[in-house]
Amino acid sequence: MKQKIILKSLLLAGVASFGLVAASRAADPTLTAPVAPADSLGLLGQTYAGLTYSYLKLDSSPVNAASYGFEYNQPLNPGFDAVFNYDWTQSGAIAGDRARGQSLDAALRAFSASYSWGKPYLEAGVGYDWTKFAGVKDHSFAWIAGAGVEFQATTALTVTPFVRFIKTNGFADHNTADYGVKANYWITRQWAVTGAISRNDSQDMTYKLGVNVRF
Repeated sequence: MKQKIILKSLLLAGVASFGLVAASRAADPTLTAPVAPADSLGLLGQTYAGLTYSYLKLDSSPVNAASYGFEYNQPLNPGFDAVFNYDWTQSGAIAGDRARGQSLDAALRAFSASYSWGKPYLEAGVGYDWTKFAGVKDHSFAWIAGAGVEFQATTALTVTPFVRFIKTNGFADHNTADYGVKANYWITRQWAVTGAISRNDSQDMTYKLGVNVRF
């Protein structure tokens, strides 16, 4: 049942992204091709680092949480990126204490720039997660798989619906799925603002804002 909800939500996100791309092109008739100049592309195939802040609205919880993240993307051969992520998360106070978590992961992302309508990608990786609450510590290896499509809405804006699965055998909840939409807008050739909204299979919502710098 959860997988059906995830696939339906990803489909809706893709439709919304197509709508944004179409609206952007209608508003700017000079955009005759979906691929922008090399200095105006999205994030796939770029060398960049990013910092983000996320607000997590936790379902069925008396408190919510905040997360701070770092991401680094390094192109390898054409069509392949190495992606590194670190996140630190802390919940609101519960009985005088706070739940805290850290995650560190690395993934290989394969994408195609052969299509006029966007750049589809697949990713697979491995990571390690730590949690602590009320003096109890837990940790687990994480196995990661994901997919998405990066749409070039304008020469500076990309919109990317995505889905990501994480398997952590060391935790009570072994499998987690996140799905949503993220966007990146290049203010200059080097600096960009980014944002995302996503939901997981536990019905938790995440709202993310950040900056990316391209090298």
